[in-house]
Amino acid sequence: MLLSKYLQFTAALITAYIMLLLPPALAQFQPRPGFDAISEQDCGLTLSGKVLDHDSRATLIGATVSIPQLHQASIADEYGNYHFHHLCQGTYTLQVTYVGYEPEKFTLRLTTSSEKDLALHASPQTLSTVEVSGSRLQEQAQSSQTLAGRELEETRGLSLAESLKRIPGVSSIQTGPTISKPVIHGMHSNRVLLLNNGVRQEGQQWGSEHAPEIDPFVATEMKVIKGAAGVRYGADAIGGVVIVEPKALPAAPGVGGEVNLLGSTNNRQFAASATADGNSAKIPPLSWRLQGTVKKAGNVRTPDYYLQNTAFREQNFSGALGYKKEKFGGEVFYSQFNTKLGILRASHIGNLSDLKYAIERGKPAGADTVRFTYGIGRPYQQVQHDLLKVKAYLQTGEAGRLEFIYGWQRNRREEYDLHNVASGNPALYLNLNTHTTETVWAHKPLGNFSGSVGVSTIYQQNTYKYSAFLPYYTAVTAGAFAIEKWRKDRLQLEAGLRYDYKHLKVMQFDTSGTLQKPTFDFNNVSGTLGALYDVGYHLTLGLSATSAWRAPSVNELFSNGVHHSAATYELGDLNLSSEQAYNFEASLNYFGNAQLNGQLSLYYNVINNYIYLSPLPEPILTVRGAFPAFGYRQTDATFKGIDLSLAYNLLPNLTIDSKTAIVRARNTAAEDHLINIPADRFDNSLRYEFGQAEEGSRFSGAYISLGGTYVARQTRLPTKTDEDFAPAPDAYFLLQAGAGATVHLGRQPVEFGITGNNLLNSAYRDYLNRFRYFSEEAGRLLLFRIKVPLDFSKS
Repeated sequence: MLLSKYLQFTAALITAYIMLLLPPALAQFQPRPGFDAISEQDCGLTLSGKVLDHDSRATLIGATVSIPQLHQASIADEYGNYHFHHLCQGTYTLQVTYVGYEPEKFTLRLTTSSEKDLALHASPQTLSTVEVSGSRLQEQAQSSQTLAGRELEETRGLSLAESLKRIPGVSSIQTGPTISKPVIHGMHSNRVLLLNNGVRQEGQQWGSEHAPEIDPFVATEMKVIKGAAGVRYGADAIGGVVIVEPKALPAAPGVGGEVNLLGSTNNRQFAASATADGNSAKIPPLSWRLQGTVKKAGNVRTPDYYLQNTAFREQNFSGALGYKKEKFGGEVFYSQFNTKLGILRASHIGNLSDLKYAIERGKPAGADTVRFTYGIGRPYQQVQHDLLKVKAYLQTGEAGRLEFIYGWQRNRREEYDLHNVASGNPALYLNLNTHTTETVWAHKPLGNFSGSVGVSTIYQQNTYKYSAFLPYYTAVTAGAFAIEKWRKDRLQLEAGLRYDYKHLKVMQFDTSGTLQKPTFDFNNVSGTLGALYDVGYHLTLGLSATSAWRAPSVNELFSNGVHHSAATYELGDLNLSSEQAYNFEASLNYFGNAQLNGQLSLYYNVINNYIYLSPLPEPILTVRGAFPAFGYRQTDATFKGIDLSLAYNLLPNLTIDSKTAIVRARNTAAEDHLINIPADRFDNSLRYEFGQAEEGSRFSGAYISLGGTYVARQTRLPTKTDEDFAPAPDAYFLLQAGAGATVHLGRQPVEFGITGNNLLNSAYRDYLNRFRYFSEEAGRLLLFRIKVPLDFSKS
């Protein structure tokens, strides 16, 4: 019944959207009286012009200009001229590429024979690692950055959150050395949406010590959209969106792959990940991929002692099968993520007196006697996450493209505490099943307009065992959105609107043993307005105003008991209402320059009814001891800050990179600061690339780098509303270095790399690490990487 209504709703919405767009589309082909459509259409038009350097206006001989709609291409001649003949009236996209320059796209409406010069921006080396998405203009007015290429390769072996910290404005919140999750502009967990291979990641992400169940080895790029992005991705994307994209399935016949091997000091981690993919020569549309990863690490060492029970293990695998034709196709993807994470034994205190003593002691009790081991004892987490994705697309004639994605996820979380060891059972078992669908229709460009309309649904069911920390619940969410963009010459305008409805049904027993079945309904509208302007001379300006909203999650409403992996007692609040966020951002992007490139964004985020977890003054006594207590509160808040990234070529092969992230958050209702907000962060590094090796050389792509990270002390702490258990730790500086090269062993390239972190073996504590109360952070670490690309198609 639900599926039938969903299909009817989808069909009705798409039909209405097509009807809105159909009149202007037909008007373009409306014949004049006395003429039929064929005689009216002029197909003898010519398009020509020059391909030029944007700054020097020099002609670019040999540049390629293509029109993908017609599968035609032209090569610029010795004078930089390109030509197309026998073109019909209509709107075309010109794609221009030239070695050493950024690829560009130009949209042109052709009514008569025309001349149009095409200017390209020089592509410096610095843009080969971190790329700002988009060609001539960004895809959206909101700032976004992509981690890809060599910079992504250098993070292999790190968690998803630790990898993303290379992007300004992104930090991480940690629970010891084994658990971390991304923080964007001071927000995390349910306010940051993770998109894993096109499917929104749905697990028990509400906990600050619940890490994302995503294998970073699957990704060939990670894109971060900062700020509220609720219209396209979901109303709850208040803080931003992390898009994890795998490499596209191969389109050329053959079999290839790669093997990654990693080893690190400190926790003596070793990891191996292998990928194999191929395309069938007999059935060219058919492609496949298989991938697997294993990791194992032991106790982490600070500069002075080992941290007991901080080992972890991980085993993941995935497979994909795709069938791609020009007008239709599909893909099936399945992955399973398995991890067992030890939790620092000293973090399970049990009462405030012991917590105070642990803080005063400065290091865990008995730390001097702890030795290295790969063993994992209580307390620990064991998590398995399954993901099944089915995708299909269809070209709807000349009107546009229809895409449908179905996702099924099962998240099984087991948390083991220090008690009930004899039974072998976990203290808490949660099983969350999620079914998601998304249907999107993107219409073809109509004049200067392009856009899409879509509907999405989420169906969730959560069950538990051993502890009623969270109740049984069923949640149904449905949403519909429409986005349109208008682009002409240097200016792009965009607008979008989305409506979401969420129904929550809960089943739990009250104190008298009576089964209660409360229900909740939430609904609201999200919107976006944006403008991008290409000033020229490598400069783009962006302005955006977006809104998003988030219904309170089940844990915020119903938590009542010991959260075992956090060793805290948490209390929900049934009176919580939905959060409403309004995000404003101005960005400046200076790109494509041979010497200086950078991006600056200023943001101001207003969140009404902001929900957060606040420490309570008194512990709560249970049969297992007295636990520090936390309760969910609601207030009005503001988040504002600056993200800045700069890259400057000091010499042809020597580049300095500088990244700055500053965020300020206020509890406006109490005129106080908010708790657990990232401190100011500054990253600076020097990188020298040895340039192109001579032909026949056994070495290529060699580089060395040296840098440092400075994190200031967080001095903006709440004094009126919330009281932390300990003062914020001091500022700290970490020295880093790296080197790498590709060695050619005959016809087989092998990539080698080494990265060093905290090379001075500094003792420090991070404000956003919950274990800062008990221990220092990890000491010196060296990470060794080997990557072997494979191509079995070579003779």
